Amino acid sequence: MSNHGKQSITSIIFLCITISSLSFFSRDVSALGVNWGTMATHQLPPKTVVQMLKDNNVQKVKLFDADTNTMVALAGSGIEVMVAIPNDQLKAMGSYNRAKDWVRRNITRFNDDVKIKYVAVGNEPFLTSYNGSFINLTYPALFNIQKALNEAGVGDFIKATVPSNADVYTSPPENPVPSAGRFRQDIYEEMRLIVNFLAHNKAPFTVNIYPFLSLYLSSDFPFDYAFFNGQNTVNDNGVIYTNVFDANFDTLLASLKALGHGDMAVIVGEVGWPTNGDKNANIPNAERFYAGLLPKLAANRGTPMRPGYIEVYLFGFIDEDAKSIAPGNFERHWGIFKYDGQPKFPADLSGEGQKKVLTGAQNVQYLQNQWCMLNPNGISFSNSTNQLGDNVNYACTFSDCTALGYGSSCGNLDEVGNASYAFNMYFQVQNQKAEACDFEGLAMITTKNISRDHCNFPIQIGDPTSGHCDLSYMYGSLVCMLLLFMAL
Repeated sequence: MSNHGKQSITSIIFLCITISSLSFFSRDVSALGVNWGTMATHQLPPKTVVQMLKDNNVQKVKLFDADTNTMVALAGSGIEVMVAIPNDQLKAMGSYNRAKDWVRRNITRFNDDVKIKYVAVGNEPFLTSYNGSFINLTYPALFNIQKALNEAGVGDFIKATVPSNADVYTSPPENPVPSAGRFRQDIYEEMRLIVNFLAHNKAPFTVNIYPFLSLYLSSDFPFDYAFFNGQNTVNDNGVIYTNVFDANFDTLLASLKALGHGDMAVIVGEVGWPTNGDKNANIPNAERFYAGLLPKLAANRGTPMRPGYIEVYLFGFIDEDAKSIAPGNFERHWGIFKYDGQPKFPADLSGEGQKKVLTGAQNVQYLQNQWCMLNPNGISFSNSTNQLGDNVNYACTFSDCTALGYGSSCGNLDEVGNASYAFNMYFQVQNQKAEACDFEGLAMITTKNISRDHCNFPIQIGDPTSGHCDLSYMYGSLVCMLLLFMAL
């Protein structure tokens, strides 16, 4: 064979390798985003979180506001961003001047440095639990924000969308299959307006799909159908569904088709599995869920109605200990990372099916190694059994005790353990202040780790010199004086 022939073959082989390599990397998390929520009593620095995103090759992030510190941290990162307008600002966005001002302050101001792609107008504003509070406010806000984006000259590449809960559509009880999907009757007109507007502006429909909630809300829901490797199936006129994610997504597609927009782009704005706060919210179930979801997304398998790529944002990135628990105790435990930015379990975000350890936050500072616990001598001088209960309730009202619930990681503690857990959570939230571990004499500080089996008693993140230095329990007066002197 001539040298020219060898060179041609070599070139072809090189080209194939290059294409294969590009194909491999295209299967990485380019199709995958994460939700970055900030409803936490102690937040990691935004720059730390951005570094976590980069270290784990996460290229898209969905926010729940447009916080300046967050945007500054994202500047220059190359990470694609969906900023958000909270529900409590929707009414104000009904004024076009207010909407223009919002776009100026939060979009055009950062547009040269932050890769903004979407503006989320509200967050699940049509939830039935909101009793219609935002029904009449959402479309005007969407209209004004997109108009302001267009007027600012960025509307061609920054689109406004409305992240909606999957409860905005359903299938009738007499025909509960995806192809029968329709938008809810009580919001049908609003959804028609929104969908038509999104189509006109070439913007996507954004939906949040939670297989966990299907399981949580119905004791009759088939357990395996919430995952991607179960045996439960639904037959929709010969189309077989093996998991609720696909069925839910296609119910939305049928609902859009009924409005004449069956080809509309759809983003899954939130999907994930919590790791605490309920009998089904645990790490093994979360691992199983992601082990099915991530390879599916990486392989671009799509759904029966829409094979191929789906743009997805995992919910969430980091736990949020100050979220409302009205929907359930699990609300504070959706993160694939713990409150301190450390991974909860192995996960292969590339979808290649390998059990990889995610890269956690680096150089995290923690408060001092001390905990608050029930004083063994405290119960004896308790005025009544109600005193202990009242103090535990107080501690849990102002901290996160969701791990104590039935089926949760600390749900099997005895009365002493429950009290100690509650007292410690409050103590940590209060940055280990001495007065935060008193509870009418029922509590004491200890330097012994009082965690039990599967129940971790955490130490909060923060400046270790800002916490309490107790002469009785720490290192003695000389060490305390030294620490205080060094902190000055």
